[in-house]
Amino acid sequence: MEMLVAKRDWGRVPKPTDEQGRYRCSKCREWKLPSAFSKNKNQLSGLNYACKPCMKVHTRKYNLPAKYGITAAQFAEKLLAQGGKCACCATPFNMEGRASERACVDHNHSTAEVRDLLCGRCNLAAGNVNDNSLLAEQLAAYLKKWNC
Repeated sequence: MEMLVAKRDWGRVPKPTDEQGRYRCSKCREWKLPSAFSKNKNQLSGLNYACKPCMKVHTRKYNLPAKYGITAAQFAEKLLAQGGKCACCATPFNMEGRASERACVDHNHSTAEVRDLLCGRCNLAAGNVNDNSLLAEQLAAYLKKWNC
């Protein structure tokens, strides 16, 4: 077992720190405290190679085209066209806030067509009614019946 560990770590060096115990982000090249990095058990230091803000940008840049077929520029364009608000409830997005406040890409699961940007709450609601407008109307009627 020791031989496997040694072989796996061969040639790898731990992430260097400065005299204050800070690590350097490989993306923005800034020295930051360990708390600015996510945990990553695959790295010798136990921390991700890039800081949390840089990873957020990198992840969004990768996930938008991979999941929805749109670029970050197209996402920003759609966000601007909607006035920074949810297309369903018109709540302003808070991209740094909780998941329910951030913009989600609403898309048709059958055709993969991107529709609009929704807040997390509206996106979950649309998903929970399986994008079925009749079911959504029935749910709305039920809630009105109980004065909700």
